[in-house]
Amino acid sequence: MSTTTRRRSITKTHERISQLGWEPDYFEPAVKYPSRYKFPTKAKDPMKHIMREYLPMELEKDERVYGGHDAAVRAEMASKTSKRWLEITKPYIVTTAYAEVAAGRCMSMLIDAIPNNELRNGYHVQFVDEIRHTGMQMALARWYAKHAPDPSGWHLGPSALSKSVGSRQALNMLSHFIVGDPVQCAFTLQVVAETAFTNIAFVALPDVGARNGDFTLPTTYLSVQSDEARHISNGYATLLTVLQEDDNAPLIERDLAQAWWINHAYLDGFGSAIMEYSSDDRSDPESYMDKWERWIENDWYRSYVLKLGKLGLNFPPEMFDRARKRLQDGLVHKNMLSSAAFWMLNFWRTEPLGEADFEWFESKYPGWYADYGPAWETFRQTRHDPQQFKHLLNMALEQAAPMCWVCLMGCVFPDDMCHRCVDGRTRFYCSPECMWLDESNPGRYVGDRNYFDRYHGWELSDLIRDLGFVRTDGETLIAQPHMQDDKMWTLADVKSMDFHIQSPNITIAEKMGLPNGSSAGLVTPNGHVDGGLSVVAPWANGNGRAPTKQGVAR
Repeated sequence: MSTTTRRRSITKTHERISQLGWEPDYFEPAVKYPSRYKFPTKAKDPMKHIMREYLPMELEKDERVYGGHDAAVRAEMASKTSKRWLEITKPYIVTTAYAEVAAGRCMSMLIDAIPNNELRNGYHVQFVDEIRHTGMQMALARWYAKHAPDPSGWHLGPSALSKSVGSRQALNMLSHFIVGDPVQCAFTLQVVAETAFTNIAFVALPDVGARNGDFTLPTTYLSVQSDEARHISNGYATLLTVLQEDDNAPLIERDLAQAWWINHAYLDGFGSAIMEYSSDDRSDPESYMDKWERWIENDWYRSYVLKLGKLGLNFPPEMFDRARKRLQDGLVHKNMLSSAAFWMLNFWRTEPLGEADFEWFESKYPGWYADYGPAWETFRQTRHDPQQFKHLLNMALEQAAPMCWVCLMGCVFPDDMCHRCVDGRTRFYCSPECMWLDESNPGRYVGDRNYFDRYHGWELSDLIRDLGFVRTDGETLIAQPHMQDDKMWTLADVKSMDFHIQSPNITIAEKMGLPNGSSAGLVTPNGHVDGGLSVVAPWANGNGRAPTKQGVAR
């Protein structure tokens, strides 16, 4: 008599899922996460997620990852890795770990909002993925804290995200996974971030890490990326489900366009800054733009988004072309100059660019040195002398652009910079697209958003002390403008400069004769502009209430 157990069909098992759910009829359930979207009665999960198949596979993968962490200790991997790269892993890992937490929360919202058990099952599996990924990444952060040559900064953990001038934008962007309409959040997370950008964040960046001698991070993040196919499938299923209702089409077009823009506004700078400005190894034959064209333009935009037109959805090509042009015009390179000048407001070290870096950038971006090289040369020459560095800081502050109210990045393109007055305060925007996001999402972008506003007039060492970005001796800064263990800057060095912070959002508003640009002390401003996609969007070409450059919307 055979003892072989017959394998049950995955398709038949999956079909039973729809029979397991039920809706109570003895009371009206409270809606925790209301949506503007209409939901059809039928939907399909193309991956046919089955927990029985999922759990053993993921257990084996996780054991390999954690085993890799143990092996890296025995191989003394941390001591063999580029110090410059190790420093940038501090914001990188806490950022992605928060992204995983926010993604898990988004799944909870979708499970509550979308009345389809087949999709809910897929969201449940993704929720477990996100919890696993958070655990793996925080375990990796702990591994670095224990074994990296300079663990300072790691002890701050995710709490540093909101404090650093170089990472606060991450917290803002990732909140789009969990704030707003659940379907809008799903588009931002699943349809754009996971489908378009995870190849950059979880494949291209670990490749740079491996080139710099770090094999612990790639072991972890490539395992994370292997789960993204399920998440991409969930996003596609969500999109096709709401597309069944014709009334949803305008909402989909608007939310997808805005999801693309907020991802581009931050993640393009995040990816490029890490892989191009934090690598000692210059053997990578591809620039960030090369990777962007392959994975985001070709694989996502041309192979996925444009084909949605066959389903009746029109993604505005102006939005994509504008993002591409901003990158080509030096969006990241311009923002990195400000990041280097205010290195002391981060929780990681910053190594100045050298000759090998200059040659690589010039080969990938012809003309780069003429535009940015002299500033980096000055940074390198003045980094050990507080009094000389003060002159660089003064120049940086004089040329500083205000921070965008929506994406919190610098308004580095004067021709694109917009502003409008809300509740007696001036809001600056890096682009008409960001202004559109603010106008069309009432109550979404509120509060104390401009980083330097709360510190306007403060002496710089007092600001650093307030952030808590000092080492255990209470005097030496966590951040340093070099990787040397001597000649470290202290609070006394910073105080000797007698440098006082001025918020560009306040000073520029005053120079333009506008109301105070400070966001400090705001309660709950609204600033909503009605009109819909075709009227308010930046590509409205003057029809209706389209935003204008350097002024308030018409």
